[in-house]
Amino acid sequence: MIGVTCSNCGTEILVPPTVQGKPGICFGCGAALRVPDYSNVPRLRELVFSAGDRIANRYSIEERIGQGGMGVVYRAKDTLVDEEVALKFLKPQLLRTQQGLATFIQEAQIARRLRHDNIVAVHDISWTSEGILFLSMEFLRGQSLRALLRRHRAERRLLDVRFAVHVAASILDALGHAHRTVVHRDLKPENIMILPGEHVKVLDFGLAVAIEEESARDTRNGTAAGTFAYAAPEQKRGQNVDLRADLYTVGLIFYELLTLRTPIDEQVPIPNIRRDVSPSLMDILARAVIPERAERWPSAAEFRRALLQAFEQSYRAAATTPSAYATNGKASTEGMVYLEGGSFLMGNDLIVEEAPQFEAHVDPFYMDIYPVTVKQYRAFLEATGRPAPRSLDDPNCSGPNQPVVGVTWEDANAYAAWAGKRLPTEAQWEFAARGKENRPYPWGHLEPDTNHCNFRDYLSMPSIVTMHAEGRTPEGIYDMGGNVYEWTLDAFVPYKTAIEGRMEESRTPLRSVRGGCWNSPARDIRCTHRKGLFPESRLNTVGFRCVLPAQS
Repeated sequence: MIGVTCSNCGTEILVPPTVQGKPGICFGCGAALRVPDYSNVPRLRELVFSAGDRIANRYSIEERIGQGGMGVVYRAKDTLVDEEVALKFLKPQLLRTQQGLATFIQEAQIARRLRHDNIVAVHDISWTSEGILFLSMEFLRGQSLRALLRRHRAERRLLDVRFAVHVAASILDALGHAHRTVVHRDLKPENIMILPGEHVKVLDFGLAVAIEEESARDTRNGTAAGTFAYAAPEQKRGQNVDLRADLYTVGLIFYELLTLRTPIDEQVPIPNIRRDVSPSLMDILARAVIPERAERWPSAAEFRRALLQAFEQSYRAAATTPSAYATNGKASTEGMVYLEGGSFLMGNDLIVEEAPQFEAHVDPFYMDIYPVTVKQYRAFLEATGRPAPRSLDDPNCSGPNQPVVGVTWEDANAYAAWAGKRLPTEAQWEFAARGKENRPYPWGHLEPDTNHCNFRDYLSMPSIVTMHAEGRTPEGIYDMGGNVYEWTLDAFVPYKTAIEGRMEESRTPLRSVRGGCWNSPARDIRCTHRKGLFPESRLNTVGFRCVLPAQS
């Protein structure tokens, strides 16, 4: 609606945009008035606002943050409740008729009633004084799935299977809730947001319905053209759609998460899409993208349940072999995770200390779930009479469940031997952190934040080892990024020297530490980051964990 103020009595009147430029009568005093015509004002037609602009006498514009087929999105401050919101302004040309406007408002009201952890909340529906419809929504800090996929394509780096399953399952969780009242019909990577901690949010529930009806499914319109690749076959043919169209689209998005490719036709090539995708997961995906909707998954809940069960059976079970498989006769594998070993890409060609990247191989082994704690190290000291490090007198470093720090490389080796274990090689450490999927960070592909790890002086001291559950590896290992650096068994030499078998030429006294620490910048949390320390170093940023060969 457009706000018009009568110059005679001061009454403010709301009128529909369709009467712009036409004469009218004030309902308050009966005086003649004319409704301004804003349709040809470039600033409003292009939805351009400036920082500080006041919207609906409530919202203060801060910055423009996005643009899409429906309109433009700004970050703003809701001055009524003093919180950040996102304002989505709808292009006036998309809602040209009263029927189209009414349909859109109806769908927006449905979206406003949706409340779910994986759905972006719509707070309010309103108009500017010039008659531009806008939505006030939850403001999100993160990145779109499209941006994430684009970056990985550019780097030619696949996403790991766990992350793909997590995203698909989160979308399905949102759909399971929404499908009680609305079908999305416009799912695509652009309206799926990935927040810190890999939290997934779905945008624009139901809002595409009114736009599509208003544009009479004209595929030349930007909204329809942008979604065509993700539409179900029946949707492309202009037929009525139901919830199974959304489930088809989730299948396409899951396929793209696994392959970084967008299917170009209705025959999605499922078999052997990549070696680390199990046959059971491929079966789940194949059923989702069957062209005949009667043969697809009947509900989001059933699709999600089957997806998670297939993943758990295929991947999680293999990562947690029970402690009965310990073979050295001395050490228990309690508190350790079994890693099946294999070949993987180690190193990073872009960083001198981490280059060159090469194929490494590790045999099956167990790794401690957590760094060795103060409590565990004190037990070692009591059993052996070894002198305690000064760090145990520091109140910031001596909590029983904090990682022990201030220990030398020799101290760490002595503890490992006492426990019947040993320090990990660099290859074992990087394999555990990076996995065969070549994860950039132990938890996956999202940039580090304080949900994942302790870094950038977040706490200014080591955190307890169980604090950052969201930063676990898919196999369940904690604190491989941040909190404390970890001693490894190996000398700190260039990879090229080790590859060529010239270790005796280096004669370096330095030993490699891995993983970053509580005061590290984000770049040092990467799985490939490494540096060298003198073995006698005692730092409150360095601890260790142990490994145990699966066969010894």
